[in-house]
Amino acid sequence: MKYKILLLFFLCSFAVVAQEGETYKKTTKAFQENFNAQNVDAIFEMYSADMQNAMTKEGVERFVKGCYEQFGNLKTIMFKETTEGVHRYNAEFDNVTLIMELMLTDDGKIGEIQFQEL
Repeated sequence: MKYKILLLFFLCSFAVVAQEGETYKKTTKAFQENFNAQNVDAIFEMYSADMQNAMTKEGVERFVKGCYEQFGNLKTIMFKETTEGVHRYNAEFDNVTLIMELMLTDDGKIGEIQFQEL
């Protein structure tokens, strides 16, 4: 009986991990499309309520437009690793490649996002 419960636990764990991966893939794709289209409203809606309150729509607009002017289009986002719940990607722009750190909330909203030099 213990082994059946343990097996069930592991099978459920794999389903959660696979679902989390799909959520991150969808979010990074949507972020890339909205970033390149300069759709600040859509990006703002991707943020969690806490992030929306902390950054405000005007802050998100400055962030997106500033990054776009400096870095250009976001060409690719390639998964690198996950450390302590933060997913790290190589984000290749027209003018530079940066590390993008992303953490989503339980409901799939952006709880943290930042770009750093490689």
